[in-house]
Amino acid sequence: MLFTNSENNQAIGIPFNWNAEYANGKNYAEYDLLTHKKNDFYLIQKNQVIRFGLFGQRMKFFFEMSDGSFNINGRRIEIEYINEEDGKTYHLTTNFENKDLITYKEAYSDFNGIQGTVSKSNIKSINFGYKTQYKKDDVQLFFQPVVSLPLSSNEGAFIEVKLTSNKSMNGHLVFKSRGIEVERFYAPLEADRAGQMNWTIK
Repeated sequence: MLFTNSENNQAIGIPFNWNAEYANGKNYAEYDLLTHKKNDFYLIQKNQVIRFGLFGQRMKFFFEMSDGSFNINGRRIEIEYINEEDGKTYHLTTNFENKDLITYKEAYSDFNGIQGTVSKSNIKSINFGYKTQYKKDDVQLFFQPVVSLPLSSNEGAFIEVKLTSNKSMNGHLVFKSRGIEVERFYAPLEADRAGQMNWTIK
């Protein structure tokens, strides 16, 4: 299995490739690991996936399909929401609901206004994550965490978090590394309105 073994598989064509690890031990990567033929993201057997993420540059970034926790180059990252009004904690990345896989590349093109031509596209970042529902008591949360790996040397990796609640809550978004709180942010939620923030991975 690519994400849990000690090998450093190299990405093909771009700095990072996506990969889905299946329960039977097989990998379904953006480019086939043996033939280097490009695979179709939409042909991933989602009901077989146990891990999904990116690899390349001697690094591995993925999440566990079972609970949604992230592994960022060997470090477990968890996200929680704490409602300060009643003290309840919503362990967003300890969530056993179904998850829809997300991966995309953010790119830009240079346009030549004189010749009216577009030069080749340049990839700005490569991203992966998922979207899911989190349910606890009478609270339903729509949760979408996406890890972004900017390709410019002066930007660090970050997690874009989108969170929507069916109830208004006054609380904090908490980020943990290896079970220890790293940072928290005041993040009041208004019923049925999406909140979004980017957290630079520390």
